[in-house]
Amino acid sequence: MSNQKPKVVGIDLGTTFSAIAHVNEFGQAEIIPSKESERITPSVILFDSLENVIVGTIAKQNAVAEPDKIVEFVKREMGKGIEEYYREFFGKKYSAESLAAFTLKKLKKDAEETLGVQINDAVITVPAYFNDRQRSATENAGKIAGLNVLQILNEPTTAALAFGVDKLGKDQTVFVFDLGGGTFDVTVMRIEGNKIEMKVTNGDHMLGGKDWDDEVIKYVSQLFKEKYGEDPLEDNQGYQDLQTKTIQAKHALSRLPKANIVCSYHGNSLKVELTREKFEELTRHLVEKCRTLTEIVIEKDAGLKWSDIDTVLLVGGSTRMPMVKDMLKTLTGKTLSEEVNPDEAVALGAAIQANLLSAEPTPIVNKQGKQVGPISVGNVSSHTIGITAYDQDRKLKVFPIIPRFTKVPCKIMDDSFSTMENNQRSLKGDVMEGESTIPEECMKLGEVVVQDLPPGLPEGTKVEVTFEFDKSSILHASVRAFGKEGEAEIKVEGGLTEEQVKAEAQAMQKIKVE
Repeated sequence: MSNQKPKVVGIDLGTTFSAIAHVNEFGQAEIIPSKESERITPSVILFDSLENVIVGTIAKQNAVAEPDKIVEFVKREMGKGIEEYYREFFGKKYSAESLAAFTLKKLKKDAEETLGVQINDAVITVPAYFNDRQRSATENAGKIAGLNVLQILNEPTTAALAFGVDKLGKDQTVFVFDLGGGTFDVTVMRIEGNKIEMKVTNGDHMLGGKDWDDEVIKYVSQLFKEKYGEDPLEDNQGYQDLQTKTIQAKHALSRLPKANIVCSYHGNSLKVELTREKFEELTRHLVEKCRTLTEIVIEKDAGLKWSDIDTVLLVGGSTRMPMVKDMLKTLTGKTLSEEVNPDEAVALGAAIQANLLSAEPTPIVNKQGKQVGPISVGNVSSHTIGITAYDQDRKLKVFPIIPRFTKVPCKIMDDSFSTMENNQRSLKGDVMEGESTIPEECMKLGEVVVQDLPPGLPEGTKVEVTFEFDKSSILHASVRAFGKEGEAEIKVEGGLTEEQVKAEAQAMQKIKVE
């Protein structure tokens, strides 16, 4: 490593591919290639031994040969506790946070070797529709990988930032359609002066290119089963082989009218010709999901018409599919912007934001060579956050504290609550995330308990509830009554504690990641 000051970076931690970027000495964001000279790195992990883990292309290439040592699609599991999701290798259980940390460490290590400087600080991106648990888990993954996480930032925001650097001063409303390998976001952004602000967002963190792959895999495996009476998906090796060939065919169909998939299993082989028409027929329901969410975010969430949108920005590798582009052209009636690389825009924008947050930011320069800034980046909460309490009819319900689409960071205090009975000595409320007032229809994030209230308090004693979203849209909550205060423990249910995160970070230092 050189004696240069440490670099700050932006990281797109993706479902299928990840990328890392920085702002160079000329003030422009650029991707940092891996040691394999690749601009994006497969988010695939191979456990070679307890001390050696391989991440990226080599791991992906070995998926068919050693499927039981492979982990993929970890991003879809973020926010799940270790009891709900884990993978075990060589006698050790790994949570989603720990698994994601391997990809982050690979990116960090390769970038340090490429740039010749140490990397400590990073902005890491997540889908805008990620909830509090998923954001906290992503932050934990960064800590385990040895990073100081400056901010957890929404992917559409960073994509708009990468796009908007060259558009500052040209006021416009941008619709960001972000369809990646495993997640989907639709977001309305506003570029006004030197401000880039999110207005509304919606999405599905279980919808992405993987679902298109799975439909084809099911189709081909069924044809194989009908011919040979065996299911190639019955073991991991058969699945990995068919998955690899399916992804290759899907990519080919973005350019060609047809592609062949050869399915081989137990000495038998079947050649399936997949036309673009058949591919679109198999996956039409997935495009309809995208269309429905797109219409919801424009018409219902934003209250806009397509004539109010100036630019439709495509982000995520899955937007390369012709069926997706055709749907958007028909729906919006607009020319789709391809001014940013859909695989790289999120990492590039994250690098710009990381630079803005650094102690000594490099002045940002646009493609025309003109210095721009200062740039202001704004986000909103993607879900309503509330607390459980009893209403006047003594029924438990969720009372919203931070409404959906509130500007972040924010701090809101609500003093409309009160004790329910005379001499009440304690308070308890569950912190909930969701758009319903019915507790069972929302997600519990944690609880606040206030103990040892002074005796003799009358019924109706005022109770103050304070919720705060920090700049990473991670929640902090407290309840205060008569001088006594309780802080909510907001964490992944069954997930890693702060002490466990530190322990995993120490263990990570002993593992060679390549």
